Amino acid sequence: MTESEKRTIIFADAGYDGAAAELAVDYPNLKLVCASESADALELASEAVVGLIAQTETVDAALLDKLPNLKVALKLGRSYFNIDVDAIRARGIAFGCVPRKGPNCVAELALTLILALSKDLVVGNEAVSLGAYRYRGLKPEKSSQRKIAFHWMHNTRVHEVVGKTLGIIGMGEIGCELARRASVLGMKNIYYKRTPLSAELEGVFDATYVELDDLLRQSDYVCVATPQTPATEGLLGAAQIALMKGSAYIVNIARGGIIDEEAMIAALQEDRIAGAGLDVFVYEPLPADSPLCGLDNVILCPHIGGGSGTNRTIELGAALAEMNRLLLP
Repeated sequence: MTESEKRTIIFADAGYDGAAAELAVDYPNLKLVCASESADALELASEAVVGLIAQTETVDAALLDKLPNLKVALKLGRSYFNIDVDAIRARGIAFGCVPRKGPNCVAELALTLILALSKDLVVGNEAVSLGAYRYRGLKPEKSSQRKIAFHWMHNTRVHEVVGKTLGIIGMGEIGCELARRASVLGMKNIYYKRTPLSAELEGVFDATYVELDDLLRQSDYVCVATPQTPATEGLLGAAQIALMKGSAYIVNIARGGIIDEEAMIAALQEDRIAGAGLDVFVYEPLPADSPLCGLDNVILCPHIGGGSGTNRTIELGAALAEMNRLLLP
């Protein structure tokens, strides 16, 4: 296939040159053009472009007007906050979202921690493995369909998540992926972020915006999913934690410094909140003498939210596969 016969695809975000070069061999029918610090998508736009992929760069009418033959626009990531969907739809351009591996991995861990906390899973595992039934004066008996020792350790924290309220602090890609999963389980999603999502995106992710204090008061689970910046460092301090229900849990899969760790530990020790699921800490690895290590209402993870790992080549490869499918034949 000659260069003139290839279909031109633009990556609107800078920094994808290396990934595009690596993936080009798998897509000989595509001409991959990447924005850079010196040339943005608006400058690269032309009549030859038939496909556009964007992660966080703005896709608006001004850009679309310079792409008269654009057939497909893809958002890398499921939250299309940066896309003027009305302008795309008005032009009859096919539009879709390709989920990113990174946010998916972290959202999976957040949901895992929520479910594990709801079943008091770590305490239950320890009770079984240590034979704690003996302290209740029980002895093993053969079970059958009609004869069971239901709930033999009487874990008082066990509950169902259906009908519970999940408060997500930071509704970026991770928060949106978590909301989708929680909604399937019958949870009610509320969220807080500096700039609320559009009404359309709130509908897509089944989530309602509330102010931070209201989120803390209403939530059964408070999940921190926002970047650590000067504006968010220490965002959840003693005063904010004091607003939470006594039956509520904190889940942090973002960064440790967003929460006042000492204030959280005090609330956990004094049973002012029910528990926490933590993948991140102020110091990592978590110091062995941290009081968190001795609490039975806390689940601790060694910063595994990224799962098996990802990179731009993996995530862009998924977008190119979808682009190629939509452009065929």
